[in-house]
Amino acid sequence: MVRVLIVDDDQAIRETLRFLLEDAGHHVAEAADGLAALNDLRRTEDRTVVLLDLMMPKLDGAGVLGAVAGDRRLSSQHAYALVTATHQTLSLAFMNLLSSLSVPMVRKPFDIDALLDLVERMADRLN
Repeated sequence: MVRVLIVDDDQAIRETLRFLLEDAGHHVAEAADGLAALNDLRRTEDRTVVLLDLMMPKLDGAGVLGAVAGDRRLSSQHAYALVTATHQTLSLAFMNLLSSLSVPMVRKPFDIDALLDLVERMADRLN
């Protein structure tokens, strides 16, 4: 079974996503920052779809994906989607990182049905 890890420093967003994803039949875990997410991903044996916020304290989404790029197990065992409200232009290096890891970007506010569909496609890719 593929689980979903919601990584966001906003508790209300984590709770809302948890409710929606559990209602859709997914096993869901949460992390409030990138360091907690990496610790979770390094410990779990489960294949995981990671919904990763870009702007977070301690370690942001870019830092998490940088660590993932350097760790073959993390990059192959899990699938990542960047969920962000930022409208800043992302650097070319970061865009290349997203491309190399096949990380789609979802803009907040997001369409719930589209996000659920994305999670399903990512979970199918991990199976």
